[in-house]
Amino acid sequence: MSKIIDGKALAAEIQQNLTVEIKTNDLKPELAVILVGDDPASKLYVRLKKKACEQIGIEFHEYLMPDNITLEQVLETIDFLNKDELTDAILVQLPLPQHLAVDQIIKAIDPKKDVDGFHPNNIKKLLAGTSDFIPGLALGILKLIESTEEDLNNKSAVIVAKGDVFFQPLTKVLADKNIHAQLLDPKNPELKKYTSTADILIVAIGQPFFIKEDMVKNGAIVIDVGTNKIDDHQVVGDVDYSAVFDKVSHITPVPGGVGPMTVAMLLYNTLQLHKARKNKK
Repeated sequence: MSKIIDGKALAAEIQQNLTVEIKTNDLKPELAVILVGDDPASKLYVRLKKKACEQIGIEFHEYLMPDNITLEQVLETIDFLNKDELTDAILVQLPLPQHLAVDQIIKAIDPKKDVDGFHPNNIKKLLAGTSDFIPGLALGILKLIESTEEDLNNKSAVIVAKGDVFFQPLTKVLADKNIHAQLLDPKNPELKKYTSTADILIVAIGQPFFIKEDMVKNGAIVIDVGTNKIDDHQVVGDVDYSAVFDKVSHITPVPGGVGPMTVAMLLYNTLQLHKARKNKK
């Protein structure tokens, strides 16, 4: 079995299944994406999401806004989309310009249309075990780990990330699979002690080659969420891929690992929200 976890191939398989489901059942899911500013990475991500939606039959609506847009204007757009009967799912592309309050914007999204699953009510429900809706990033990472076909029962996982809000759901999702997960800040002085003993290492800090060979356990599964551009053209992860490759059992490449799976899970969750809304009508 290859050490490389091919997120591209796994995502393509998921998207094919979604295409069949949408066409067979004559479903018409609709996704609205709000993009503020001209950040090149954000614009690229939105283009990829748009292309993927068009390929499988999800109606895609873009709301492009200038950098200097006010918080009130963004909230007005969200309010419109919350009330729009055709919109099944709403996504605000992050990061946002500093003058916009991210928490306030996420809270403004109708939890039933929150496709990222970041609304506090949705996270609370997930952590309490009262919701089966899993945020796309967490779901994508879980599917990548499961694709290794390793026995995951009673494994230990370390998640190295700057913010806990986006990764709290992941710790819950892993715990449900009997994987004992720990969330650590990259500035933790004892970080190496924890990462070097983890069966599963997940890294999302946005710092090229941060994880070195001596920070990884022999035979570990490594999931690299980081996407960093160096030399103006080369894209690399947070893990020193070539240095740790011989030491690990499985590893996601950058690009071609977590990125495609995150898009596939966005499509999956958009369809789930559409079906939930359709069933309630």
